[in-house]
Amino acid sequence: MTVGDTFKLFILRHGQSELNSENIFCGWIDAKLTEKGKSQARHSAKLIKQYSDTNNIPLPQIGYTSRLVRTEQTMDVLLEELKLGHQNRIITIDTDINEELHDIGLRGEIPVFQTWRLNERHYGSWQGQRKPKVLKEYGKEKYMYIRRDYDGKPPKVDLSLEMVQEENDQGSSTGYDFKEPNRRLKYVAEENANELLPESESLCEVVTRLRPFLNDAILSIARKNNQESCVIVGHGSSVRSLLKILEGVSDEDIKDVDIPNGIPLVIELDRSNFQFVRKFYLDPESAKVNAQMVRDEGFEKNS
Repeated sequence: MTVGDTFKLFILRHGQSELNSENIFCGWIDAKLTEKGKSQARHSAKLIKQYSDTNNIPLPQIGYTSRLVRTEQTMDVLLEELKLGHQNRIITIDTDINEELHDIGLRGEIPVFQTWRLNERHYGSWQGQRKPKVLKEYGKEKYMYIRRDYDGKPPKVDLSLEMVQEENDQGSSTGYDFKEPNRRLKYVAEENANELLPESESLCEVVTRLRPFLNDAILSIARKNNQESCVIVGHGSSVRSLLKILEGVSDEDIKDVDIPNGIPLVIELDRSNFQFVRKFYLDPESAKVNAQMVRDEGFEKNS
């Protein structure tokens, strides 16, 4: 099978964020990219451009991000480096995606659809907490079960403490130095569409909320528009979920999959039936080293 016979998903975990560098569970907290994270995004763009030129295929015609700032910034830097004008649109289950595509296409830009379904796993009461502190509190076995097992799930978040409030926010006096944005302000579109947002998640639940978006949006749009490729910027858990669904990774084996920051993973699907063909990183050596750093988080400080 040749490269031209496959639909290619360029998938990457966002570049390093302010909380990644501090070894903190980020979850739905809106951490921004560090300068290293922006540099990783620019390097990812160069790798995608090199791969596309070498294989004589067009650059991605559409993009997808989560609703969290670190993926939006990664996509903006990446597409700027690729010299691709783009327009961001928040979409929900109520959105007429074909209408949005037509509208954006008339402007000569590529659409970048933002969806909460690509958000990081919600780490419940763990988010905003330093990983070594959580490890010490729970012990290695329980820490690794909740963090890595397919059904492992942290305690629910207390949104009255761990979410920025519209008025009289209690700040760091509550013990949470970093907080999730206020949902009534940030997720207005989702609230209007009656989407149920989580207060804690297992990886299994991330797969469940992501699967319909993958099938009904990403792959459906690719079929209808005969696309060559797309670029998706997600998070460790949402990228693992995409890989699990597309490749059919078992519940047991997905525990051992770690996703490095800012290195494009290419997943190829047969364009005749959209079945998995193969996967590979565009910088495999760096991916291997950085994936091990992800696995070690909590046991040592990663920068």
